[in-house]
Amino acid sequence: MHLPAPGHDAERAVEEVLDLRPGADIRSLAGGVAELSRLFTRHKQSPLQEYLNDVNLRRSYLAYFFPVNLAKVRAVLGELPRDRAEPPPPRPARVLDLGSGPGPASVACLTWLRGERRAWGGPIELVLVDRAEPALSVARDVITACRQGEVTVHTIRADLERRAWLKGRPIGQPGTYDLIVLGHCLNELYRTSRDPCARRAKLLEVCLELLHPEGSLIVIEPASRPESRALHRVRDQVLERRLCNVYSPCLRDQPCPALAREDDWCHEERPWTAPWTVEAIDSHVGFIKDALKFSYLVLRRDGRTIVSRHAETYRVVSELRILKGEQRAWLCNEAGRHEVGRLDREGSQENAAIERWHRGAIVRVDEIVRKSVPVGVRSVGRIRAGTRVQLLRAIED
Repeated sequence: MHLPAPGHDAERAVEEVLDLRPGADIRSLAGGVAELSRLFTRHKQSPLQEYLNDVNLRRSYLAYFFPVNLAKVRAVLGELPRDRAEPPPPRPARVLDLGSGPGPASVACLTWLRGERRAWGGPIELVLVDRAEPALSVARDVITACRQGEVTVHTIRADLERRAWLKGRPIGQPGTYDLIVLGHCLNELYRTSRDPCARRAKLLEVCLELLHPEGSLIVIEPASRPESRALHRVRDQVLERRLCNVYSPCLRDQPCPALAREDDWCHEERPWTAPWTVEAIDSHVGFIKDALKFSYLVLRRDGRTIVSRHAETYRVVSELRILKGEQRAWLCNEAGRHEVGRLDREGSQENAAIERWHRGAIVRVDEIVRKSVPVGVRSVGRIRAGTRVQLLRAIED
């Protein structure tokens, strides 16, 4: 395996580890991506780590799924606070990457800490835990390739379903990790347990014990309905213990309202610019990876939230639907999950911001008019011409 000199950005580091150049013949990689996609769809009971033991599938994962998962973690990191209640202490920034695979989450955290989070100009310590040694080996190579400044990397080969990984010396003391990430990992754990969600919630409680008081615990899962709803249930069980609060995406700490109906779930769809490797593989396989789709959860122990919570502040949890004579979207906040619309004839300068709503945006609506309906019957809340609508936080590419 070709190993580049340190200091490159993450995408170039992966390309050089794979010894890829624009114009290279990537048919074999495309075939591996097609096979991985088939395995992910038809053999969900087999964890990703088993596929990564195959050298060809591992290369295909790095070329295609690694940059996709890297971009997902970066998107969530971009929502985290960029300030601290106190100046950063004279200690390394510590990152724990559970179910790390080849390390896309670790690389995303490393580049974020060195880039956007310039407060961390000092040492960085990465701890990666995974059951597959080949994946950890690749992770070490990629991290070395994009390393900037003083970075210490620890890898632990362990099964997260067994608590032995907690006893490893690199794990360290409780309350010391600034970032803990589980990327596309939680849904693979405890699948044969009597209550998988309860076991997963217990694991997140262990992670919260390891989290620094101003740190963030990030969980990223597939955007499908089963995996997303399972994450919603885990969320509710963790919050019942009152050990943390939701920083994002939720604007509430009460039970998730999407669980009230079987056909509801929350997920993200973020725009992104795919690297050339992904575009080239897409052209061979027939995929279209023009957006990042995932579900996620960010938990904190300090009470901080992505925006100040208010009865008139909402997260948009659907696309904006353009219907005949009106526009509608689903909004969620402390009061629950509701469909809201504005008739075209009620359009005004005050409420024009509704036309820029999109999934994941945070908005403020001064008043939503609701009709009285029987219990169990859904009604559409209405935005009138004189109602002020603001787009507080947009999802940026």
